[in-house]
Amino acid sequence: MQRHILTSSIHQALLAISGIACMATGFALHAQDATPSAGAAQTQAPAQAPTQQNKDSSKKDDKTPPKDVKDLSAVSVTGQLAAIRRAQAIKQDAVNVVDSISAEETGKFPDPNVADALQRVPGVSVNRSGGESSQIAIRGFGPEFVAVTINDRPMATASGSRAFNFDVLPSEIISVAQVNKTSSADIPEVDIGGVVNIQTARPLDFHGIHGAWSAAAVNSNLTGDWAGGDTTPKASGVFGWTNSDNTFGWLASATYYKRKDTQLNTQANSWYVNQNITTSSGATVNGVAVPETLATNVLDETRTRKGVSAAIDWKPIDRLTVQFDTLYSSYKVDPLEHEFGEYGNTGDIQSITTDSNGTALNFVRNSSGPNVMANDYVMSYAPTYEKSVQNGLNLGFDINQSTKLSLDISNSKAWNKVSADGYFLVIGAKNFGTNPTWTNGGTSQPPSYSNILSTTDMGNLAAHCCNAGSGNNVTNSINNYELKLSKSFQDGVLSQLEFGGQFTKNWVKSDSWSTPNSLLCNAYCGYQVSVPADAVGAYVYTAPKKVSGVSSPGAPSQWIQYDPRAYLAWLTTPAAYNQITDPAKRAAFLQGLAANGGTLDPVPNPGSYNKVSEDAKSFFAKAVFEGTMWEKPWALDVGVRYLDLTSTSTAVNQPPIAYYVDPNDTSNGQVTYGPLAPQSADGGYHKWLPSMNFKLSILDNLIYRLSLSKTLTPPELSNLYYDKSFGTRPNSLTISQGNPQLQPYTSRNFDTGLEWYIDDASYIAVEGFYKKVSNFSTLISTPVNFLTNENTGQPFVWTLTQPVNLNSSDIYGEEVTVNYQFTHLLPEPFNGLGMAFNYTHVSSSTSLSPGLISTTGKFAVPGIGDTANLSGYYEKGPWQVRLAYNWRGSYLESISYGSGAQPATRKSYGQLDLSASYDVNKYLSVFLSGTNLTHQHLYDYSVYTNRFLYAEADGTVYTVGLRGTF
Repeated sequence: MQRHILTSSIHQALLAISGIACMATGFALHAQDATPSAGAAQTQAPAQAPTQQNKDSSKKDDKTPPKDVKDLSAVSVTGQLAAIRRAQAIKQDAVNVVDSISAEETGKFPDPNVADALQRVPGVSVNRSGGESSQIAIRGFGPEFVAVTINDRPMATASGSRAFNFDVLPSEIISVAQVNKTSSADIPEVDIGGVVNIQTARPLDFHGIHGAWSAAAVNSNLTGDWAGGDTTPKASGVFGWTNSDNTFGWLASATYYKRKDTQLNTQANSWYVNQNITTSSGATVNGVAVPETLATNVLDETRTRKGVSAAIDWKPIDRLTVQFDTLYSSYKVDPLEHEFGEYGNTGDIQSITTDSNGTALNFVRNSSGPNVMANDYVMSYAPTYEKSVQNGLNLGFDINQSTKLSLDISNSKAWNKVSADGYFLVIGAKNFGTNPTWTNGGTSQPPSYSNILSTTDMGNLAAHCCNAGSGNNVTNSINNYELKLSKSFQDGVLSQLEFGGQFTKNWVKSDSWSTPNSLLCNAYCGYQVSVPADAVGAYVYTAPKKVSGVSSPGAPSQWIQYDPRAYLAWLTTPAAYNQITDPAKRAAFLQGLAANGGTLDPVPNPGSYNKVSEDAKSFFAKAVFEGTMWEKPWALDVGVRYLDLTSTSTAVNQPPIAYYVDPNDTSNGQVTYGPLAPQSADGGYHKWLPSMNFKLSILDNLIYRLSLSKTLTPPELSNLYYDKSFGTRPNSLTISQGNPQLQPYTSRNFDTGLEWYIDDASYIAVEGFYKKVSNFSTLISTPVNFLTNENTGQPFVWTLTQPVNLNSSDIYGEEVTVNYQFTHLLPEPFNGLGMAFNYTHVSSSTSLSPGLISTTGKFAVPGIGDTANLSGYYEKGPWQVRLAYNWRGSYLESISYGSGAQPATRKSYGQLDLSASYDVNKYLSVFLSGTNLTHQHLYDYSVYTNRFLYAEADGTVYTVGLRGTF
C-alpha cells in the first residue's frame, strides 16, 4: 500500500486550495486537535469531550472556569464563526484524532437533523431517506460500524440493528457532536468506523436566567416551488437558570417538528441472473438477466418529531458535583404509498434480446394463458413510531486537587410498535389480449413497459394479495454503569493516570404482526376473484409530474387506487370467498377466518420472535504523558481496554410444512406453516484492545499526530437473530438463518497526519489512515432439499444462507481538510468570507468490480468510496449566509441484494444546501434554509449500469422562521 501523506504534490495542492476565495460552512467540522485559542471554547482535557470537563477533569489546573457562551459576544465572536472556533479548539486540544460540529448558540444547531450536519465532517457520509439523513458512515464504514453515545452514554435505538438512527434526535438539544476517529482507552464505546459522542448543553455553562426559542414554517416539495408543497410548523424552546455562585442550575428544552413530503421512486427490486428462457418460436436463450419487477411509487409522508430534555447540575459541596440528565424523543413517520406494479415472470416471455453481458434489452410477454402480466394496483402503509428515552446520573468527587472519582449510571430504552397498523395490498387486472413489452432504459433512467391495458379501467379488477400488518416491533433496552478514577501529576513526564470499569446490559427483541398463516394470499392470490370497484371504494389516482431520471418513461400518470380497509372487509364477505372455485381452499379460508374472529386483521406472529441479550464487562487503564522533544511540546495517550461479552440468541421458528406454486400465477409460491419451534444458542468473546495516540508540536502552529490501536465492531444483530426466514419465489427459493456464534469484526489501525493552524478559525490538515480488518461476516449459501413437489414427487431445492466469519480486507485512504477565514486578506465588507473544503479518499484491498463479485463470488467491503465537502460562509454585522455542497462518490451498497442476491451499487450523489439569517437586534433574528436546492436524486444499479434497481426523488425542503434569545 502506498501512503500519500505529505507528498510535494499534495503540499502544493493544499497551498493552492488555501488561496481559493470560496465560501464555507457555518458550523465546525474538524479532524484532530490542539490548544484552544482566544475566543474559543473552554480548554479541553486531552482526549476528553467538552462536557466531560465538569464530570472528570484531567487538567493540571482544575480551576479552569466553566464555559460561558455569553462571553463569546464580549470579543465579538458569535454565530457560525463561534461554532467554527469552538470546534477547532476541540480538534486542536485532543491527543486522539477528532472532528466535531458545534451549535452556533444554545438551541441553534446548524441543521434540522444531527446526521445532516455530520455529513460536513471530513470522511463522514450519510444514508438518505425521504429527504433527510438518518444514519452515517465514517471513512466508508457503514452505520453498523459507528458507535453513538449521548453524553458518553450508550443510547438505545429501535432501528432493529446496531446502526443508530439520528433522525430521532431533535437537533436543538445538541451542543457539540464529536467524531472520534481514533480510539482512546477511556472512550466508553469502541467501533472500527469511529465513535460519535453527542453532547448536550450543561446548566453550569451559563449564568442566571437564559434561554432561546424559535418558530418556523417548513415546506417540502418536489420541484423547488413553495406553492407546490405543504407547509408545516417547527418550534423549539430552551430555558434555564443558574444561581449566582454557579453551584446549581437547571436547563430544559422542548421541540416540535412536522414535515409533509412527497417522494417519487421507481424500483426493480432485484435481477434474476442465469435464466434460461424458451421463446414462442421454441428457441432457448441461456444465461439471461431479467428484472424481478417494475414498480412506480408515490409516497406521501408525514414526519413528526417531538422531544423534551432536562438537565440539572449541582455542587452541594466544593468536592462533589452531581449531574442529572433526561431525554425523551419520538419520531413518527406515516408513509402512504400509491404503487403501480408490473411483476416479472420468466415463464411468459415469448421473445427477448440481450447485450453481451446477458442483460435484457427488450422482451415481449404473452397475451394469453395463466401467466399473463397483471397491472398491479398496490396500496401500502408501513408506519414507524420510534420513541427513545435516556436517563443518566453522574457523581463526581474530588478526593483531592489531583485525584478524582466518578460514577455514572444510565438507562436507555427505545421501541417501535406500530406493525399492526400497516398493510400491503394488491388488486390487479391481467393484460389479456395485449403483449406487454419491456424496454431497458439504459444507464441513466429506469426501464419502461408499453402496450398494456388502460390503468384507469375499473371493469376487470381482480383480488390478489398480500397482508395486513407491517414491519417489525422492535424494543431495545440498555443499562450502563461506569466507575472511573483519575490522578493528575504536577511534576515529571507522567501527566495523568486513569482507570475504570464498565458494565452494560443490552437486549433487543423483535417481532411482527400479520394476517395469520398467509390466510389472505392462500385464498386470493392469483387474480381469480373479481372485485367490484364500488365495493372497495376504487378511484382514479393522479400521480405528481414525472421526474427525469427517476420516473419510468412508460409509467402511467393515472392508475386505480382504493380504500384498503374496505378491500380487507370485502374479502371476508360471501361475495368474495364464494368465488373461490377450489372447495378445499375455500374451506380452509373460512376456517382460518373464523379462528381470526371473522376478520383479516393482523395478530402477533410468534414465528417472527427474536431476542438477543448481551452482557458486556470492560476495564481500562490509560496514562497520559507530556514533555518536550527537541524543545517541542509533545503528548502521549497510551492505554488498554479489556472487553468480555456474553450473548444469548432466542427465536421462535415456524417452518413451512407444505409448498406449492399457484397455477394461476407461477411467479408466486405459497406455503403452509407448521407448529412453532422455540430455540436458543449462546455466544460471546473477550478481547484486549490497546491504543496509543501521540501528538508533537513541531512548531507553535504545526502539529504531527500518530495513532495506533486495535478496535472491534460487534456482529450485526440481524446475523445473530436465530430465526429462519423463507423466500418463496419459485425461481428463488431461499432459507436465511442467523449464527449466534459469530465473532466480532476486529481491526488493527494506523493513523498519521499533519495539521497547520493558521489562526483560531483557519487550518490545513492532511492525514493518512490504514485499517486491517478481519472477521467480516460473509454469507455462505448451500443448496438443500426441503419439502416435496406434489406434482413430481421430487424435493424442492432451496438455498440455505448463513453468515460466518471468513474474510479480511485492508482499508486505507487519505483526508485533506482546508478551513480558511479571509479576515486578514480581504477588505471590508468581504473580510466576512470564509471557506471550508475536505476530501476523503478511501480504498480497499478487496475493491472489486460488481461484475467480478457476481461471477466469482469474491468478497468486497460495501460502503467504501470517496466523500467531499465544499462550503462557504459570510458573516458580517447582522448577516450570516452559508452555502454548502456535500458529495459522496459511487460505492458498493451490497454484495448480495434482494431476491436475486446480486451486488448493488449506488451512483455518486451531490447535494447543495443554503442557510441564511439576519439579526434584527441582539435578541431577535430571521432565518431561512433550503436543502437539496438542485433537486438531486438517488440511483442504484445491479452489477452493470443498465441493470436498473432503484431511483428516488425527494425534492427540496425550505425552512423560514424567527429565533429569539434572552
